[in-house]
Amino acid sequence: MKNVIKIEARRFPVVIRHAGTDVVTSDHITISKEQLIACEVVGQSSKELIYRLYGRKGYKVLDIGKAEKKTLCVDLGELWEV
Repeated sequence: MKNVIKIEARRFPVVIRHAGTDVVTSDHITISKEQLIACEVVGQSSKELIYRLYGRKGYKVLDIGKAEKKTLCVDLGELWEV
């Protein structure tokens, strides 16, 4: 039997700089729609969330691009077998 969970997600391209080494790289961050809704509830934007998430890891966000939207499907039965 299949038991599938669907997750609405957004993937943002970002340009970041490591605070310690000043190395600039490009990256992608994937955020669920539920996380974005929770941000709105507390008055925070998606950009502020991205700044906070990267800041925790020691990065400074230099640029955030336009998000791609995608529905991710996870089959819990298959995941359990892994």
